[in-house]
Amino acid sequence: MAALQRKLTILTSLGKRYSGMVDVPSADFRTTDLLNSSNVFWRNPNEKCYDNAILMYDVQLFLDETIPYKKFEKIQIKLSEIFYFYDEIEFIGNEMEKKRAVTMVQNIQEEARRAHIITRMISNSFYDIKGMFFGLFRKKSKDKFVPLTSVTMDEIIKKDAKWTKKQFTFPHGFIGISNQHIESITFE
Repeated sequence: MAALQRKLTILTSLGKRYSGMVDVPSADFRTTDLLNSSNVFWRNPNEKCYDNAILMYDVQLFLDETIPYKKFEKIQIKLSEIFYFYDEIEFIGNEMEKKRAVTMVQNIQEEARRAHIITRMISNSFYDIKGMFFGLFRKKSKDKFVPLTSVTMDEIIKKDAKWTKKQFTFPHGFIGISNQHIESITFE
């Protein structure tokens, strides 16, 4: 049986971007749930070097925006090094996901809120991130990654004693951000 795969892009804590395919147990399994799982799904667990890693296939490593630095048939990335990730699942906002969000909101009696996150400094820059968060943030703060939708993100960079801003856009407006890298948060 062939494993199901999904395209995933990961930015590490030092700004490297890995883009490739990752195994998922089923098409309905969300990437956030995959990375927050205590046992990340591996098609072949014997390939693991680290218990806290994800295996990616047909990976391109980017050091800048355009040209791949290296290509790998497969590579393991430690979860602790992931700053944020995004997938290219078009159905993040589909009817099934909306029903799931509505059910979740009814169960916990909390509406979706707009989160404003400032990250820790990462090699002369930090990130100013805004996005919609569903559920209890207090509960999600125990997870490795927090899912945000309708995301706007700016990288604030210090170069030659001046601060500049670089804006990012994401496919389908979704990212999962590492709780480890959040410095502060407020809700609007």
